[in-house]
Amino acid sequence: MTQPRLVALVLLAAPAASLTLGTTPIRVAPVRPPLRARPPTLAAPYEEQVDDALDLVDETVTSRVVRLANHAPAFASLSYFGLISSSMMMPAQMPAYNLMYVLTRSVGPTSNAAFAATFPTLVTPANFVFLIWPVIAVLQLATVTWSALRPGRPSLAQPDLSALTVANAAASGWLLVASNSMPGALPFLSFGLLPLVPLFAGYPLRDFRSAFSAPPRGLSAVALQTFSSFTTIASFLALAVELQHGGRLPLFPAEAAAAVFLAGVGAVVALPGRSLVKRGVNALALTGILAKRLAAGAAAPASLALSLSFVATVGLWGWAVKKLVAE
Repeated sequence: MTQPRLVALVLLAAPAASLTLGTTPIRVAPVRPPLRARPPTLAAPYEEQVDDALDLVDETVTSRVVRLANHAPAFASLSYFGLISSSMMMPAQMPAYNLMYVLTRSVGPTSNAAFAATFPTLVTPANFVFLIWPVIAVLQLATVTWSALRPGRPSLAQPDLSALTVANAAASGWLLVASNSMPGALPFLSFGLLPLVPLFAGYPLRDFRSAFSAPPRGLSAVALQTFSSFTTIASFLALAVELQHGGRLPLFPAEAAAAVFLAGVGAVVALPGRSLVKRGVNALALTGILAKRLAAGAAAPASLALSLSFVATVGLWGWAVKKLVAE
């Protein structure tokens, strides 16, 4: 057998031998052509453009709309409180079925002056003291407006705005109850609602709030301090009115009810580290009380000298004025 035939025979016999011996033949994979590079995608630049556009819209429009929405309840409660307080100072003659009538139709016939005359106490301030209510409303309006429109972060945090909203709602409820009070019929809510006002109005000023957000400063602090300080004194006055005229706790004559009021106000005056605004509100309220007592007792000065509440009022007024000037 020639050599070329022998080589050919071996090549033909190799696959059969591999099957017999159980070996696996070597297979060579076909060679694929090289992959062509894909063209650059436009997805990443498109997403960046969309993100940039949304950031611009959020910065210029969305964030401001959200901020106004956060302040909307405070604006609404303040507006309603202003309508209620204004309607209690104006005659109850207004065209029916307009917006103001619908919003204030629950206001009763008893005005602020009529309430003080119907339920007098020895510590009811003169009428000029109650002019602080419009001042409180203007301060609140300026504070909430500035917080909503100022550049950067708002001056009032969301919990502060919620607390102010609840305080205004409680004040509105108190005015509604007071306007429906009649001689011999003093609702308990006349006292029950008013303490909620300084409780919530002073919430942003609490020391523990500084651990969560910066305390209010500037105009915001002035508005909240004025609101909470005056309504604290008004709450003590509401308690004195309840004790003297409510009929639910007997054996509280006028002098005893006035003593309870002066004890509460004295505790507030004695607090150390009070701001100038709070000290000023204390002095203003006591000045109004003293002025009214002097005007009422001008015809009988001896009766004033024998009144323990008058003597205590003079001493407390002097202490409040001294703290206002000295501290």
